[in-house]
Amino acid sequence: MTKRTTDLNGALLCSLLLLGVSPPHVQPASQSALDKGLWEGICKATAQLNKVPGAMTNELTQVLNRAKTMRRGELKAQIFGLRHEGTPLANKAAVMAAYFSLRHKQMLATLETQDIEKGIDAAAKAAYLQGRIDDPLHLLAAVDNTNNLCLAVTNADGSKPVKTEGTLGGVECPLAAPSAKNKAAELSGITADGFTMLKQDISTPNSKQVDTGTKKCNLLSSVHTQGFGQTEAAIAGSHEILGGYITIKNSNAEVEVTDNKKAHTVENGKHESWTAAHTAIMARPKSTNSPYVNKTGEIHSRSDMTKILQAVYAEKPPISGTTLENKVVEIFQGKEAKKLQEYEDAVNQVTIPAGVAGLETDQTLAQVNDEDKLIAIRAFYEQQVGAAYGKMAATIAEASNKQTASGTAGCGKKLKKVDCKESDGCKWNSTDKSEGDFCKPKTGTENTAAGAGDGAAREQKKELKCKGKKKEECKSQDCKWEGETCKDPSTLVITKFALTFIDFVSFLFYKF
Repeated sequence: MTKRTTDLNGALLCSLLLLGVSPPHVQPASQSALDKGLWEGICKATAQLNKVPGAMTNELTQVLNRAKTMRRGELKAQIFGLRHEGTPLANKAAVMAAYFSLRHKQMLATLETQDIEKGIDAAAKAAYLQGRIDDPLHLLAAVDNTNNLCLAVTNADGSKPVKTEGTLGGVECPLAAPSAKNKAAELSGITADGFTMLKQDISTPNSKQVDTGTKKCNLLSSVHTQGFGQTEAAIAGSHEILGGYITIKNSNAEVEVTDNKKAHTVENGKHESWTAAHTAIMARPKSTNSPYVNKTGEIHSRSDMTKILQAVYAEKPPISGTTLENKVVEIFQGKEAKKLQEYEDAVNQVTIPAGVAGLETDQTLAQVNDEDKLIAIRAFYEQQVGAAYGKMAATIAEASNKQTASGTAGCGKKLKKVDCKESDGCKWNSTDKSEGDFCKPKTGTENTAAGAGDGAAREQKKELKCKGKKKEECKSQDCKWEGETCKDPSTLVITKFALTFIDFVSFLFYKF
């Protein structure tokens, strides 16, 4: 009997020792508060999703700015070309204007047909997922009293994390509607590898829910007595919350958490809103993608420049290879990328006088970036070039007309049939006499000055009969002594044209 009493005392002592080292009131797994590392990752995810609409606004704004840059480049090239009309620089400017125009249209077309939709899709799916996360997270964060706690800071005996504007427990967690105005937002945690901010280790014991403390979170279980179910489990199967990141079981078991490496992938219908949001965000428009990104490499190697040159210098088959390179060298005096920079530097240095397009002071083209002002400046120079061309055409016509009139007026002074030539606009009206007052202007030329084009054509057909004559011999109606040579009328007209053209170019270069 003594020995049995001793055994009972020993058993009682062991029981007391076990009670002393066991944690008090350990909660069933399904009722335990979420681990701090787990809900912090969720907060960081919703914070990143909150920035997506602003990030889309930023990217689309950058795209539009790049398109505007191409448009300004086109207008400035046109202005530069007008300023250098009639020179090789105008040819270069024409090619660059066409190049910038093509790039501008490509950007707008891509934006219209693809990237506006992609940007809206990314913002919409991110906002939807954020809503799926924020609603239950807001509820879980609110639970805190003597016996209840859903988000642990240390263990289930502590208090809920402190919520301030934009943070939860010191972690960024806006729990608010996103804004498209947050343009500086960067999506650093959402990458091709997934949602990298989510907790990585969810496989070890107690990595999802804490195992110490007395407070409960019945919201994480639907079973009777351990959760929000009455009499039996409240749901027939499992149920996703937080967009599918966490799955509540219909048994007294720990919640199921999606692996951070799988949340962005397709996985048997699970966490679909996470997968959809990630796919849309990865497909979002970026100003660093084609066709918005600046082209690099030698001029002839740029596909858009090739298209322009093949269109401007139309040949069959289209120019390519060495022919294309030679054309580039001809236009840009080289094929290196620096030649384009030299062109841009030259354009930027052009000074627009005060008064043009309402400018209050002289400004370089580099300083003028308002599209309306650039259009007005272009219109100004178009008018100046038109006026200069009109003056030049009038001068040429006048010189040609004077020469034609002079030639026909001299018909009456030619008293010999041999001197009365039709090439001079004259006709011999006698059929039987070879001398006398029979040389008359041809029909249609009497007292009428021919048009500039016709007069010039006739002058080009005349023989250069004055060239080489000595001064004393240079007395014909069709010859004129200038300087040290006897000149033909056609030569005089051409000389007058050349001088007029030089005046025209000087007009553009120096007056404006």
